[in-house]
Amino acid sequence: MSEPDDKSLHDWVRRSLDAYRPDEKPAGWAQVQRRIRRRLWWRRGIVVGCTGLLVWVVGWLVYRPKMLPFNRTITITKPEASVMTEPYKHPERPGLRSSGRETVNRKRGRTSAYSANRPTFSRQSRPRLQFPIQLMAIRALKPLPGGVANLVHHRRVALSPEEMAITRQMLTGDFGSDSTSYRILDRNIRQWPDAVIVCDLTTSMYPYTTQLFAWFAENARHPAIKGMLFFTDCDSLGRQTYPGGPAGKMYICREPVTARVLPIILEAARNTVRNNDDAENTVEALLAAQKAFPEARHLVLVADNLSDVKDMDLLKTVKKPVHVILCGTTGGDTTQAFQPAYSIIASQTNGSLHTLEDDLDPSRLSDMTTLRVGDHYYRYRSRRNQFKLTPYHHRPRRFLGFLWL
Repeated sequence: MSEPDDKSLHDWVRRSLDAYRPDEKPAGWAQVQRRIRRRLWWRRGIVVGCTGLLVWVVGWLVYRPKMLPFNRTITITKPEASVMTEPYKHPERPGLRSSGRETVNRKRGRTSAYSANRPTFSRQSRPRLQFPIQLMAIRALKPLPGGVANLVHHRRVALSPEEMAITRQMLTGDFGSDSTSYRILDRNIRQWPDAVIVCDLTTSMYPYTTQLFAWFAENARHPAIKGMLFFTDCDSLGRQTYPGGPAGKMYICREPVTARVLPIILEAARNTVRNNDDAENTVEALLAAQKAFPEARHLVLVADNLSDVKDMDLLKTVKKPVHVILCGTTGGDTTQAFQPAYSIIASQTNGSLHTLEDDLDPSRLSDMTTLRVGDHYYRYRSRRNQFKLTPYHHRPRRFLGFLWL
């Protein structure tokens, strides 16, 4: 059986195909090109992602910090307080006179002044010289009438829970887990010779104030400290201060002795009851310290990071470097590491900013500078001249010159 001859058929097919031209469809070719490019980008992204993950793992294994046990609670044991045999004499104020009223002790038949019933505190471990504490206001205030003055000085006032907590912390040295003031002072005080501490005594600042006296107990008569100034947001009559209004009440202490300072702090606690303004009269206090201690070379401001400053217009008259100790956080607004006013105070006075772990010089900030405030970490951005919140729960580090991990 012979095979069929298909040569003629094949020749006809070749001639037909040579003449055939398919219709051009540019849209179809563009769609194919997009698919090809999309696949190419996916492949490149997977390669770059795997490479970055590998670099991060290697960097973490090499540079990971060693976890050491750390207890943030600092407790300083002090001897228990006892009542002094000598009566406490309240600091004299100009224009205030005692009425001379006396009470009769029925059991012993003797008379004793009202002031003799006021307890004071002292340490049993070692005697200390008692230095007077000067009470000063920036502006002269009219003296109170005699009857009102006697009522203020001789009236017994029950301690509030906050005042009881202040007394316990001052006498025991147990100020809790937050040791911001204690650590910053212990870390930097030798760099601030002839310094004066200016401390906010509003309600939220009591724990940070007691930390200062815990440090003084461990570093008694430190030559770098010239004195202390405590300020509140209310004047001597308890009225809230405002720019151009009554002066805030200032308490000057030239020797930080707990037995003498404790009654003053308790009085300041009662003085701030009517304070409803978040902003503080901070610059007014700095000027008062500058005037009271002309020989001082540095001012150490223990500031409330939650509150702004309401008298920044007076900053140009501050002539001494101000080192700001930032206490606490900015509250619900975590986008800011600290109140901008404190950065301005530190930079314009050639001072510095300090937190629990960081010491910052505003003139030496760079893009590599990081800062911890509370549980959040911030990174400095030189273009915006501010610290920006990072998403990390650890201090970020820079790898390969551009990668932050």
